[in-house]
Amino acid sequence: MISSLQNLLFNAINTGCDSDEANIHKVRITNTLAFVAAAIACINIVLFGMFSHSFITGVMNTWLLAICLSAVYLQHRRLYYAARMVLLLSIISYIFIHANWVVGKNLGVQSTFFTLLPLPWLLLEDHRKRTKIMLSFLCCSCYFYIQYHQPLPPLITFQSNYQSILQVGSELLAMLVLIVLAITFDNDRNKYENRLRQLATEDPLTGLANRTKLLAEGNRVLAYAKRHQEPLCIALLDIDHFKSVNDKYGHSHGDTSLKIIAKLLANNLRESDLVARYGGEEFALILPSVNLSQATNVLNKLREQIALTPVCYGDVCINCSASFGVTQLNNPKQQLTELFDQADEALYLAKNQGRNCVAAFSVPAQT
Repeated sequence: MISSLQNLLFNAINTGCDSDEANIHKVRITNTLAFVAAAIACINIVLFGMFSHSFITGVMNTWLLAICLSAVYLQHRRLYYAARMVLLLSIISYIFIHANWVVGKNLGVQSTFFTLLPLPWLLLEDHRKRTKIMLSFLCCSCYFYIQYHQPLPPLITFQSNYQSILQVGSELLAMLVLIVLAITFDNDRNKYENRLRQLATEDPLTGLANRTKLLAEGNRVLAYAKRHQEPLCIALLDIDHFKSVNDKYGHSHGDTSLKIIAKLLANNLRESDLVARYGGEEFALILPSVNLSQATNVLNKLREQIALTPVCYGDVCINCSASFGVTQLNNPKQQLTELFDQADEALYLAKNQGRNCVAAFSVPAQT
């Protein structure tokens, strides 16, 4: 039951989110505001019906409820700007009429205009700055008019003890609306921050770390290895004759080869190791706390697994091989780029030795 209600609420708040990808958070906040306002209208219908029996308040709250549901429907129809303007102007009008005529200013309903001030900036698109300023100015004007203008006799009067309770309730309700909208906004902000972080640090094809994350993490691991005097190895891997695979079987088969090899590397290395797509058909590996001999053994096992793993796309299966070049940290003054250059030299040595092998960088003998 609870799960069904959660799914229903999730689908309702996400009405219209399958389009307008760049402004999904605005769509969700608009829907949240519409449903919160609709809930308040329903509560008011019940409360005013019980205590005042006022036909006017019943009509006003029913009108607000219809407007809120219409705004959600407009978002479903992708009429986003119309939905937001109808909703905001209707809520502003509702609060103004309530505070100025229905219950009077003594209940503090006009304080809700402070809640509305940030909403145009949250809901409307970036290029509608004039509309945002006009709506914020309208909220301020309505508040000052009600607060300092000679009020009209309220349509509904309450006893003093009820009046103080309703005033506190009105202020708490305004705070609740802000909290709900803030939670919705914060959830969307976190989701988009995580998505941006993923786009900035992951290779979209293989899901491995990209070159940006490789360099950032590599420098951190290198600094740790120097500080604690631990061994560190850097390796580069190049898929043999990858251009021929693309030319003969197509780029889709080539992309599949990259994905399968990337998954094989990620599944057969330690959590402390880092594997990244270095560029094209090249992958980079950072292997902390292992010496050159140990790293060579690890890379040979990977090389054998790559050679034995079929790469299938459609009805065609092929086998790939890979060449590895590896180097180790020999000097505390070495930088990450120097280590990658050494691994690159070793990789070319592996290719010159016939490919499908592991070659280690040799430090030139000093004379």
